[in-house]
Parts: sequence; structure tokens; C-alpha cells
Amino acid sequence: MVSGNSFLDSLAVHTRIRLAPMLTLRALPKRQVLAASGAAVSDVCFPLRSVISTVTQMLEGATVEVGLSGHEGFSPLSVAFGDLIGRHTTVVQVGDSAYCMDAAAFLTELESDPDLKRRTQLFAEYSFAAATQFAACNGLHPVEERYARWILMVDDRVGADFSLTQEYSAQMLGVRRASVTTVARGMADVGLIAYHRGHVSVRDRAGLEEMACECYAAVNGDLLRLMGYGARQAPVAAPPPPAERVADPLIGYLTNSAGVAALNETIARNVRCRADMGRSRALSLGGRPGS
Repeated sequence: MVSGNSFLDSLAVHTRIRLAPMLTLRALPKRQVLAASGAAVSDVCFPLRSVISTVTQMLEGATVEVGLSGHEGFSPLSVAFGDLIGRHTTVVQVGDSAYCMDAAAFLTELESDPDLKRRTQLFAEYSFAAATQFAACNGLHPVEERYARWILMVDDRVGADFSLTQEYSAQMLGVRRASVTTVARGMADVGLIAYHRGHVSVRDRAGLEEMACECYAAVNGDLLRLMGYGARQAPVAAPPPPAERVADPLIGYLTNSAGVAALNETIARNVRCRADMGRSRALSLGGRPGS
């Protein structure tokens, strides 16, 4: 059994056991502001099938997305640097749920757990690499390629059906809403997506990958290289809504000896898999394993 958040699931077993009592599963409604610019951060959220957007607002009121987080990480990113006063606003763009814990408690854990701190720093490095890649992308690539890239990123995190308002899509792409409508209709006309009133269904993922700019593969490669897992979430049993939960199965599972043993075996398989991938990569480059 896994939590559904790849960052949490990649942590050492002893770290997960210690964090489990501090985590609470919460519903994340669409458009909920989790942290406002200049305000104190109260919680760190580890999304399951939610997408949390980090946005910057200009003095005249215009906003643009500068980052996003789904199952692969956490939000807000400022806590990775020990800062409880965020520079940006984080808002839920695709609603679902997340495990959340007190932000101050998370900072305390970072100071006492070198493994957790290292994993947090690696995710911050990935987020920085993604932000710089997308800054270049927004300035150099056509809107059609950027929109295809972003649809793929959401599909990776929440599945093939989701809602994207024209307002948010325009904010994400840095274009006018009319441009988003034109691009979405064009993709629908050629069968890449179905699009109606902001609801998007992926119909031809291979076609979207062909249309998307190089940034999609580049950023996913950075995530795999730094974190050891990909952006496309493996299917997991979705937990019931928080209101219906009597006890948190993550806590019970991690404090159960059978659960810990199973989790240890899962981590061991992942380590062996990554080692095999490394040997295969070395051979493909003409080297020898371990050389």
C-alpha cells in the first residue's frame, strides 16, 4: 500500500513512520488558496490527484503561473528553504485531496532528518529546473506546443479527464483567453482532446506528445534523474473523502509490522530496478557496469 504521493512514498521507512501521525488527509477544493504571497505558511500539502499552482501577481493585477505541484512533490516550495513567509501565492487548480502537515513541524523535521532534508532539496532543485525551462518555453515556443505540454503534465498527475478554465489556461500560458479557445478547439478538431466548457478529455496522448515542445520530456527527465520517479502517476486505490474517514490508513499501515515489511520490499524492488537501469545505461554508452 502506498499513500499516493510519490514524494512521501520515496522517503525512508523510518521517516514515513515518524511523519505519519502528523499527516492529515484533506479535501482540496478547486480555487482554494493554500498560501498567500507575504502571509505566513500554515501547512505543507502533499497532493494525491490535485494540482497546486504557484502564481506571481504583478502590481497591475496580472498573474502568471511559475510552478505547479502534483503527486510528485509538495507545496509551498518555500518551506524547502526554511521560509514560512512565501513570496508567491499557491492555489488549487485541479481539486482532489492531499496529505497535509503543520509547516513549522515540517521545518523541525528537516533539521533533524538528513534524508528528508536531502529529498526536499532535490525536489526544490527539480522545481527550479522546471521553472527555468518553462520561462524559456513561454518565450520561445508556439502556444500550441505549450498547451499540449501542459495538458500532458496535468494528465500525468490526475488522469485523462479534468477541468481547465479558460482563465487559468490563459494565465498558465501567458496569453489571452481567446487564444486558449482557438487552440483548444483546434486540438479537438483533429482528435487530440475533447473540449467543452473548460472540461478536457485526452483522446490521443501520442499525438499530444508529438505536438508538445521539447520541454515536456526535458522536465520529466529532470524529475526522474533527481527524484528517482516519473511524473506519470501509477494507479493506486483512491482513499475515500476525508469526511468519511474514521482513521487514517497510512498511519495504521506504517505502524503495522506487516505493512512496514511490505513497504521495505517495495523500496528494495525500486532500488534494484534503478540499479538495473543504471547498468543498462552504462552498457548503451559503451561502458561497463560499475566502471
